Amino acid sequence: MMYEQIKPRSQRHPNETHRQYSGSNSTCSLISSSVDSDLEDHYQRFGGKQITRRRGAVKHQKIHESKGHKFVAKFFRQPTFCAFCKEFLWGFYKQGYYCQCCQTAVHKKCHDKLLVNCSGSGRLSESTLYLRERFKINLPHRFKQHTFMSPTFCDHCGSLLYGIFKQGLKCEDCDVNCHKKCEKLTAHLCGVNQKLIVEAIESVRKGSTVDARDSPSSNPATNPAFAIDPNEEECCKSSTFQGFQRSGRITPPATTIPRFRKYCVEDFNFLKVLGKGSFGKVLLAELKDTEYYYAIKCLKKDVVLEDDDVECTLIERKVLALGTKHPYLCHLLCTFQTESHLFFVMEYLNGGDLMFHIQQTGRFPEERARFYAAEIVSGLKFLHNKGIVYRDLKLDNILLDFDGHVRIADFGMCKLQVFLDRMADTFCGTPDYMAPEIIRGQHYNQSVDWWSFGVLLYEMLLAQSPFSGCDEDELFWSICNEKPVLPRFLSPESSRIVSMLLDKDANKRLGTRFSPCGDIKDQPFFRSIDWDKLESRMLEPPFKPNLSHPLDTKYFDKHFTTEQAKLTPIELHILQSMDQTQFQGFSYTNPNATDK
Repeated sequence: MMYEQIKPRSQRHPNETHRQYSGSNSTCSLISSSVDSDLEDHYQRFGGKQITRRRGAVKHQKIHESKGHKFVAKFFRQPTFCAFCKEFLWGFYKQGYYCQCCQTAVHKKCHDKLLVNCSGSGRLSESTLYLRERFKINLPHRFKQHTFMSPTFCDHCGSLLYGIFKQGLKCEDCDVNCHKKCEKLTAHLCGVNQKLIVEAIESVRKGSTVDARDSPSSNPATNPAFAIDPNEEECCKSSTFQGFQRSGRITPPATTIPRFRKYCVEDFNFLKVLGKGSFGKVLLAELKDTEYYYAIKCLKKDVVLEDDDVECTLIERKVLALGTKHPYLCHLLCTFQTESHLFFVMEYLNGGDLMFHIQQTGRFPEERARFYAAEIVSGLKFLHNKGIVYRDLKLDNILLDFDGHVRIADFGMCKLQVFLDRMADTFCGTPDYMAPEIIRGQHYNQSVDWWSFGVLLYEMLLAQSPFSGCDEDELFWSICNEKPVLPRFLSPESSRIVSMLLDKDANKRLGTRFSPCGDIKDQPFFRSIDWDKLESRMLEPPFKPNLSHPLDTKYFDKHFTTEQAKLTPIELHILQSMDQTQFQGFSYTNPNATDK
């Protein structure tokens, strides 16, 4: 039956809906008695392609979607264990669910209880993931090949690890086992028991159903959600709090700190967790007997040694100390070490990072994005003039201080002494922000930072990334070959500067020394910026953090701030095997951040 043109039911006249059969054979066609010539022409031009072959019927299995997983019921031909509860999948026909994307095997009852998103889903590999899924649990495993002496099953897909020796991988930290093929698909949940966490969440939910009139939480004075931490209550009575109310400043001025004092872990009280990762933690700490607060980055020495990052930590210390001379770089007080950890004591920037604010507010107004961009430009130029390539510019690494000015932080990726005759060639950075020359394995200089700055500016203006892909390879192909989409609602100045920053030719890219586009400060996008006042911190920020007391961590993720502030211990046999001589000379007190 051939349909020549049928209008939607709401647009058809009753007389137009009758059927007309034509021809003497059994073939019939459904034709509207009156066909609009324009619509018919449109159909002929844009109608579907011609049918040239038979098409078999296709039936897809019913898909149960949960957290990005695409589960289908499956019959497992071999003994299989659930990735969630670790129990056996019993039954004779379709014993459980199987994810088509990441191959996770679970019970039907467990499929909607998984904590993290599917690691094999294409949409979760897009660069916009960083704007949507910030601060989820992200604790990568540290897998190494292992020989199992008894039958062992993969904790990801649930099937047996076959072989005589080196049958699979084992995590050094949490003893999770998996196939080599499952390594990249295994969720980053090192040391996390999903089942226990889900049970705890369920118990909290059940408790919240109690009648509010009978619940002590109905009284704000007794409600834990409104209660002030004892440390915070004491802090509010201190002289520091009075100074905080006047200026918002947490970190003390340099003139109040002894210049050549050496610090150790016993000099600080750890109060809250501000951030966490595979490297270690960032803790909010109080310098004892001073009522001054700092952010302390704690690195596990075993991870630093394993990743061969000893040199990177020394570079980070050097750049942090150098940054004390600039208003838009994070400032360092000191570094010290214990047998198990390295510590960076930095100023506490209580305004949170731009990623947090993007998640809360969506895209920034152009004036706000321009202000942050100008201060970032100032910081980048300072680093570049010192021969430093930053290489990790992203929303996560741009923090706001007590006044709302930006601070560039996290200098672990920096490369020193990059000048005209010396370039870098290391493949590093955050994939979404990598410049094409890094991806292609070419030598590069400070031009890669201006590419990352273009991506960051795009994200501030649009709250999404300019490039995406189903996996890392597609993302890299997009970066090297595609042009970013610039919506019409962007001002011409914004579109122009983003286009010049995201020029795939590093020699023509805006910001580089010999760019034909000129100096980035002279671009129309920055026409309203008084650069002299900006360098002196005299411009009024468009947003000022609203904080009630010095220990207010409202601009940091609650998943971290509610954790107990303590260091993660390292096993004794690992401590004994570490070469401590590699960390000689790490301890340092920054004279630029102390009394002169």
